[in-house]
Amino acid sequence: MSRIKAHIRPELLFWARESAGYSVTEIARKLKKEPENVLAWESGKEALFMGQLRNLAKIYKRSISDFYLPTPPAEKPIPHDFRRSPGEVAFVYSPALRRQLRLAQERRKLALALYGEIGEEPPPVPRQASETADAEAVGGQIRALLGVDFEEQRRWGEGRPAYNAWRRRIEALGVLVFQFENVETEEAWGFSVVEEHLPVIGINRKLAPNGRTFTMLHELVHVLLGEGSICDIDDLTPRGAREIKIEAFCNRVAGSALMPGKLFRAHDVIAAHAGDQAWSDKEIKALAHTFGVSRETVVRRLEIFGLTTMGFYLAKREQYRKEREAQRKKALAASKDKPIKRNMPREALSNLGRRYVQLILRNYQDERITLMDASEYLGVRADKVRSVEDIAAAT
Repeated sequence: MSRIKAHIRPELLFWARESAGYSVTEIARKLKKEPENVLAWESGKEALFMGQLRNLAKIYKRSISDFYLPTPPAEKPIPHDFRRSPGEVAFVYSPALRRQLRLAQERRKLALALYGEIGEEPPPVPRQASETADAEAVGGQIRALLGVDFEEQRRWGEGRPAYNAWRRRIEALGVLVFQFENVETEEAWGFSVVEEHLPVIGINRKLAPNGRTFTMLHELVHVLLGEGSICDIDDLTPRGAREIKIEAFCNRVAGSALMPGKLFRAHDVIAAHAGDQAWSDKEIKALAHTFGVSRETVVRRLEIFGLTTMGFYLAKREQYRKEREAQRKKALAASKDKPIKRNMPREALSNLGRRYVQLILRNYQDERITLMDASEYLGVRADKVRSVEDIAAAT
């Protein structure tokens, strides 16, 4: 069977490789072939066999049927890159990141189709932010849009509970919030896909929960501005003038939404501070706990209001970066000694988000899609779909 020729259009091979983000050399290495072989397949000068096509489909994360399309399909362009300057990560997209961007688009299309099945239309998401507006005011408008008040926010606490609470409010607007895997935080913290109906926010799962919360609010600002993005949430490292301006604006708005200036400056810790521009770890942690944010976000807010210096912020940022790296290495070593048992139904809800999962489950429960469809869409075995239902109902 493996020696049966795959009669496909060579341009589909080129399209699939380019779309997946692989070079000819990388594919040759993965298949233990010479680059000349890959080029010969893509030019039609050398026959490709079915076994080889299956291997390529697996690498490119494509179905076999994709290679039998009459022409390469048109794909939406990659969102605007707001990351660091060329030569670092900007305009370079790993196969893993490209895969997550494509998945986001595919899931959005599926969600639209599932809404159509139940005869409903998702709510339009207003593009009501302007980059020329006052960032502090926009942060307040976002809190109002999400219906968040301070006492409620305090009850959420910090970490995962706070992240999940903010996420639910954003999803309630009509935004799909997905978590993505297998992409290093050095490459991207988050991305957004802007559409009138069901825009998408993608959050890197490798981030700590407080980091996910800030990134999610940052990407929501991009959605409200009406411009899709790929971000590393860094507004100090050089990049294009407009890119750094927009990133600084989104960060300022996200900080304002999470820590409104009036409430932040009236906090007991700030009121009791001696007045110098150095802050103890205890003070910073207390502020972070109140608002459910990271310590770095707190220190940047202090710097914005002139309560500390940029030098102090940069020193703390480096301290926190080293701490995160040490924790990452420790967790990696621990996982090698004792692998973590994965709970796939819980991961499905976490990665896909409540709005998307409930849309799938509703169509399944109403018998508009089959158990196998629900299993495929949720990314779990058929016998685990009921577990996803139970977890979604209980949380």
